[in-house]
Amino acid sequence: MNTKVKELLEKTCEKYGMSFSQAAREMGYSGPVLSAYRSGTYSGDVEKLENAVVVWAGRTEQAHARKKIPTVETSDLKKIVNAIGIAHTEKDIALIVADAGAGKSTAVRFYQDKNPRTTLVVNVVSGMNRKMLVTDIARQMGLDTVRVQLNALISTVAATLAERNMVVILDEADYLKPDALEFTRRLVYDLGTSGLVLVGLPRLKGYIQNLRNDHRQLESRIGVFLPLGGLTKSDAKIILNSVWEDAGDEILNAIYNVSRTDTRQFCKIIERAQNTMLINKVSKVDTDIIELASRLVIRRNWR
Repeated sequence: MNTKVKELLEKTCEKYGMSFSQAAREMGYSGPVLSAYRSGTYSGDVEKLENAVVVWAGRTEQAHARKKIPTVETSDLKKIVNAIGIAHTEKDIALIVADAGAGKSTAVRFYQDKNPRTTLVVNVVSGMNRKMLVTDIARQMGLDTVRVQLNALISTVAATLAERNMVVILDEADYLKPDALEFTRRLVYDLGTSGLVLVGLPRLKGYIQNLRNDHRQLESRIGVFLPLGGLTKSDAKIILNSVWEDAGDEILNAIYNVSRTDTRQFCKIIERAQNTMLINKVSKVDTDIIELASRLVIRRNWR
């Protein structure tokens, strides 16, 4: 056993408040294997395991050296939170649409963090049908879903929603099956007398207004419609300065010219820039660093 590697393992776990079990998982080993290594009883390939420890320690150090981008209350985030709040308070339906990367999911999580006991978020997956949807909602409310017939579960969910002051948010609602979208209106808004928020890409509005989909009942009940244009340069500057306080317009323009209104991509470039700075041992960001970082993200095909 290399005692320096063992010390590196222990110091890294202590420095970042990690358990040895968590460290083992991140290295691709089991907890008992790492425990045996630390006690000197590991009978496997010690050299291979120690190499994994060194690589893991370096990766962990790099991850913690990068400053995390905080959730910034941009103008769009405030608009989304306000729209959700209206639907919640007034038991109404809100429709929020924006392009990918606009920060919709971040705003939803922000609202849920502020209202954890009364906000239910369904992360819609492609092809989600009404059974999957009502089961997800039931589980999040702590209701029994085992061997319960669908009709009975629907009644229980609706009654429980009606008893609580809740808002149900469907994130990426454009991936719902058409019948599930209409069913959600009936379940949450009509029967559950609760606020409902549909969040998705701009096409979601088209799905609802397309007469062939017969969502006229849903469309007529939408009390808040919020289309968003994406990240503004003024909000981009707030995000940038939350990481680099002294970064000026030159750095801002270098990133924004690539990301444009895509909040997610703007943040990704900042993250890649921080990694580039760590690798090259650079302490101050400049446009060359931003250019290198920008090469690591796919550039949107802006019209």
